Amino acid sequence: MPYHGVNSYFYPMKWLLIFMGFTTSMIAQTQLEQKEAELKNLKVKMGAISADIELLKLAQCMDLLQVPGFPVAKKSLEIVKHSGYAIGFDCENKMPAWTFHVVTPDITFGNVSRTNDFRPDTAVSCGSSDERDYFTREPRKDGTEIFKGFGFDRGHLVPSADFKWSPIGLSETYFYSNMTPQRPQFNRESWAEIEGLVRKIVDAEKKTLYVLTAPIITGSLKTVENSVHQVKIPDWHYKVVADISMETPRGMAFLMPNRKCENRPSAYVVSIDSIEKLTGLDFFPNLSDSMERKIESRADFNDWKTQTNSNDVEPLNALELPKGFFNTEQALSKVGSTCTIVGKVVSAKFSAKSEATFLNLDQSFPKQIFSVMIWKDGRKNFSYKPEVDLFGKYITVKGRVELDKNGVPGITVEREEQIQFLEEE
Repeated sequence: MPYHGVNSYFYPMKWLLIFMGFTTSMIAQTQLEQKEAELKNLKVKMGAISADIELLKLAQCMDLLQVPGFPVAKKSLEIVKHSGYAIGFDCENKMPAWTFHVVTPDITFGNVSRTNDFRPDTAVSCGSSDERDYFTREPRKDGTEIFKGFGFDRGHLVPSADFKWSPIGLSETYFYSNMTPQRPQFNRESWAEIEGLVRKIVDAEKKTLYVLTAPIITGSLKTVENSVHQVKIPDWHYKVVADISMETPRGMAFLMPNRKCENRPSAYVVSIDSIEKLTGLDFFPNLSDSMERKIESRADFNDWKTQTNSNDVEPLNALELPKGFFNTEQALSKVGSTCTIVGKVVSAKFSAKSEATFLNLDQSFPKQIFSVMIWKDGRKNFSYKPEVDLFGKYITVKGRVELDKNGVPGITVEREEQIQFLEEE
């Protein structure tokens, strides 16, 4: 029998192994494609379910508004219902006499961003304002446009961020029927702070709040110059906030001038009854008289949990501080200058790695509004441990205010005498 050598045995085995490996790879590829297809179908189903849930939640929001009822007005208003909020539109003045929506705990997990899709509200039969009431566009030869504003922001009444859990709800806040001419510093600072405060309460208490927002409409309002629809400029805006639960019925309202407001939010709190007198509206008409009295007659900012951290406090009233002293809310306007900031140390941390001390005044991480940094070299100049002896105390901090990488104002302290206990001043 002829001898063919070892290779004659191994060649068939080699090809068999290659074939088996190729077959196994093909099977694995097929299984992978099947699983990827299943995942794709699952994502499509999840998207459809999420869309259904969004619509159901929006419908639920509108149902909730029926519980206390829409405001009752003395004059005729056009009632317009959108997916997540309603408005009582004053056709004569081209702005709402009221807007009504609920802020739900869904805002805690919402991540929908601004859409900026401003557009006229075709649901308003008498016609809403539009961009021509706020600015003009002038085309350039290169195809771009020059925007010339009339000096006012298109200020939201129902805030877009209150619907950051709903793409539909958020987009619909950009109807011009939900806008009033607001001065930039009011819209971007003072009014935005009140809007954020309402969300902070909902986030802290995990409760749904009822919110009504609108301008105070009077017969003496000036008109936006160059406005196509002769839109009026409100002197004042109001925001009514109510908890109508049986356990903790309470309410408050904010009344703010259409300009930069220097005081802390609590300085603008008034009773809901007082807003009804100013507007001629009857809020929450479906509630019992006793419930209405509890909600509308009292105006106490301390009834509300505005802090998510139990140590956090409201900044001190700027009007009650000595001349040359500023609270933590005012610190942002002092960036680049040397001044004295006053606040309570609500969180204090010593870093063993860097040997530095970090303090937050009034508001703790991650919502801090003012920080104090004492680096290793500066800490050597202290006769005490700042993170221990300053915690829970009201202090004054003198130094140059600078912004950190997150845009939070703060002061770097190098000497012990830069910090004083407030009682010592």
